[in-house]
Amino acid sequence: MGIKIFAVLTASLMLHQGVHAQSPVRWALVLPFQVQADTAGGKVGQRMALEFYAGFKAALDSASSAEEIVLDLYDFDEATGSVIDHQIGGVVRNYNPKEFMLLQQQRDVRFVVGPFRAQDSEALAQQSSSSTYVVNPVSRDLSVRGNPQLIAAAPPRFTESEALGRLAARDTKARPNSRTVVFDLGDKNSVLQRKAFYTGFAANGGDTSKIQSWDGRPTANLAERVGRDDLIATRFVLLDDKVLSAARILQGLRQRPASQTELWTVSTTVNSPSLDAFLLLRQPIVWVQTDRLEFATYDAVDAQISDALGESRSRWAWLGYDTALMLLTNEPDGFTGPRRRYEWHLEPNGGQVNRAVELYRYDPKVGVNPVKIPALP
Repeated sequence: MGIKIFAVLTASLMLHQGVHAQSPVRWALVLPFQVQADTAGGKVGQRMALEFYAGFKAALDSASSAEEIVLDLYDFDEATGSVIDHQIGGVVRNYNPKEFMLLQQQRDVRFVVGPFRAQDSEALAQQSSSSTYVVNPVSRDLSVRGNPQLIAAAPPRFTESEALGRLAARDTKARPNSRTVVFDLGDKNSVLQRKAFYTGFAANGGDTSKIQSWDGRPTANLAERVGRDDLIATRFVLLDDKVLSAARILQGLRQRPASQTELWTVSTTVNSPSLDAFLLLRQPIVWVQTDRLEFATYDAVDAQISDALGESRSRWAWLGYDTALMLLTNEPDGFTGPRRRYEWHLEPNGGQVNRAVELYRYDPKVGVNPVKIPALP
């Protein structure tokens, strides 16, 4: 991997040292640094943790801050849900969520970052005092309802589909003679994705009864249906990244004039190496993603992360870097980092959720441009 796991996890890291009038601010990083085998026998948990930590620390080392940050490092056992404190001298202490969060209260810790899994962060936040916030950086299945000390840094699942729905409603108003076709891929995920799209469409004043639903499964005779289709300007909406279905849909769309056809989809479809680029790029594409395109221009930062990891463009390291910058800035109205944008929504009697996504439009004539997302009602 190129990065050496620190020998003593409990050693606190002093960052932004200098002359400070106020006392240092204390944070804690709680990640599965120990080997956690996945179902394939790999070391996914440890790799994610090490790379995230490398990016997180790189941000703290390089960013200017008026505060001195003390970063406490803890191991996390995903099998038992306990926090592990590897103390100097080889002493190991295990804490359950209640014990650990009481320790954080006693140490006046401001942020506990991690663990990765939703239920583990929820368990810690439920035991947190009002002065300590638990930040989950990666899970998209986090529930902050009734949990005011919990911060969901990753946008919830289906946020992209909801945003596409809002944009489609606005586009329908601008082009009243156009129509919207949403593909049904025949599984539970497709149902939930379409539900989120309809929710966004209705929230922005669109009439959901006008949306057409087409069978997008590989077994459907999509090519024949598209071939018989009239030439109304249509936004074809594919909300899943199933490659086989996407390929069949693109083959069907090939029969339509590109000027009357738009593909609206998610970033995994656009980025798939398995799809024919000619078919994918022959018509305009509108797509949504949670990561920012501009992060690739941060070459100096990537070089810094690469020095620590021995590799470049690590997704988890970039998320660690982004999360640290977001917490350092601590802007209540939102923050734009290299990798991710943060647009906070406070759940009633609950915690904070990042609802920011990025929308882009590709046109064969003008290339890629960002699209302004319609505001939530």
